Amino acid sequence: MQDQKDNIGICIPQKSERKRRIYALGVALATLFLLSIAFFLQPSTDGVGTHQQLGLPQCGWILAANVPCPTCGMTTAWSHTVRGELPSAFMVQPLGMLLAITAFLVVIGGFVTACTGYSFQPLLYRFPPSRIFVFLITAALVAWGFKILLHRGVL
Repeated sequence: MQDQKDNIGICIPQKSERKRRIYALGVALATLFLLSIAFFLQPSTDGVGTHQQLGLPQCGWILAANVPCPTCGMTTAWSHTVRGELPSAFMVQPLGMLLAITAFLVVIGGFVTACTGYSFQPLLYRFPPSRIFVFLITAALVAWGFKILLHRGVL
């Protein structure tokens, strides 16, 4: 494969086709492993606490201040999402549901790249990283606020 120049003229070596396919397969398998763990966990009916089935402690924020942490409900949302229970997943942790769906897409994309060599690079670089970062931070804050309102019984 030929080296390519970026927009300021610096030569960037391209990964070989084989390395890219192996890397994509590794990403797909690692992500599939995470989704598999979520499948084998039983979603908590409280909307939090599913992670305790992995031997992790109860959320310290809820114990100390009766306020869920920003990631409260993520494991439960993943567990609902892998079962196709999207409304339940959304009500538990909206960002967790979106991340689990994204993980499904990563698995599919990784296997497509591994099998065909197709590159999703143009899609990945469609938006500047700064916009993606701002979107993710905003989504995390909105999801956290939603989770706090759920926990307090407002919603």
